[in-house]
Order: sequence, then structure tokens, then C-alpha cells
Amino acid sequence: MEKKIGQIIEERLRAQNVNVTEFAKKLHTRRENVYDIFKRENIDIELLKKIGHLLNYDFFQDLLEPSTVHEIMLRNAMTNKVYVELDLTPEQVKSLGIEDKVLTKLKE
Repeated sequence: MEKKIGQIIEERLRAQNVNVTEFAKKLHTRRENVYDIFKRENIDIELLKKIGHLLNYDFFQDLLEPSTVHEIMLRNAMTNKVYVELDLTPEQVKSLGIEDKVLTKLKE
């Protein structure tokens, strides 16, 4: 059985030894509302982002299926770009066939 988002939030709060009353103040709500959050199966994305920011934790990683996380990591690994500075003449760039891939540096 998967954990509810409220349970995950409560676990993170407890793991960081954060006081519920202080946390409620930071969320600009009452402590009763924090306990209500702990019972939730669903949560507003903006509220989850705010809670994540306050606890310095990315709750979205807990909501994604492992296969989805793996797919995102693979996609990011394949699309990372590397920029290098080369001292080439326009003729050399043309002979390499990389005109469309070259950013030119403005003369200082």
C-alpha cells in the first residue's frame, strides 16, 4: 500500500524535528490545518511546493513512479549540452560542417 501525501509530509516534518505549531506559523495557518494536511490523500500543487520549500524537500520525487523518474533522468542525460570554446576560422567551421551549431564570440 502506497503512502498518502499527508503521511509523507508528516514523516518529513518529524524527521527534521520541526514543531507543528512553528510550521503552521510559517505556512500562515493554524496547527489544526497542519494535522488536516497529514490526513490528506491529495494536495494542491502550490501548497505542496510551499511545504517543500519550507522543509527543503522535493515531495514531487515521492509522487513519481520509479520508471517515470528513470525516464526523465535518461531524457535529461541525452539532452545535456556541452559548450566548448574553439579558436577556428570561418573556413575551418565550414569544412567541419558545423555552421549551424556554432555560436560566435563577439570581438571585445
